Amino acid sequence: AMVRRVAGDATGLADRFAAKAAAVGMRVTRVADPELEAALARLLESRGRTVVAVRDAGLAARASAAAGARLAPNDDDDLLFDCEVGITDVDCAIAESGSLVVSTNGRIRNAWITPPIHIAIVRVSQVIADLVDLFESRADALDAASTTIITGPSKTADIEGVLVTGVHGPAAVEIVLVG
Repeated sequence: AMVRRVAGDATGLADRFAAKAAAVGMRVTRVADPELEAALARLLESRGRTVVAVRDAGLAARASAAAGARLAPNDDDDLLFDCEVGITDVDCAIAESGSLVVSTNGRIRNAWITPPIHIAIVRVSQVIADLVDLFESRADALDAASTTIITGPSKTADIEGVLVTGVHGPAAVEIVLVG
């Protein structure tokens, strides 16, 4: 069997990732690094009053304060179910499918599973071409207790084909693409 690969430099991969992510229903906001905090604050102003953040708590606290949102602690599972927005970084992003790869390495799984809105921070340098690169270069993500590949908002359909968004995960995924 022949494997076809997406070729391109990091900028080309980021453009492809952004287009594919938008095509599967995720909204992509591109910002330069100094604009990240302000971009998060703008997203929070219109989308959530209670936020849980993972890893970069300082960044999330400043963005939450600017938006008038309350930052929930990361270590209270019950509180996570009351949060309207989860903010995470990612292990990597896949250009071929517009997917996010998020593992439990240093993260709380409920932050991207239970809130109705997931905001993912993706750096251009984290965009890889395809799943081949994931398996070859990101063994750390694959060795985690849990790794999720997210390709669009959560969707499910019943036997009659009625599509419902947000039943088994976030109804909206916002990507802040930095760089």
